Amino acid sequence: MNAAEIIEEIARLPEGEKGKTVDFVLHLPNAETLEAINESADDLPRYTNLDEINRALKDLVREA
Repeated sequence: MNAAEIIEEIARLPEGEKGKTVDFVLHLPNAETLEAINESADDLPRYTNLDEINRALKDLVREA
């Protein structure tokens, strides 16, 4: 199915469904987001409480 056929199919939908289709397309993730989702998280640091997170953030700011 090409773009023109897809547009024709969307045009045939009831108004409420057209809006849902447009909303769906507007919120599709971009390539960068999909890459980040699929990226391994095994090497990322793990925190067990808010104090650890605050210390890590302070270190990041200090190193910037």
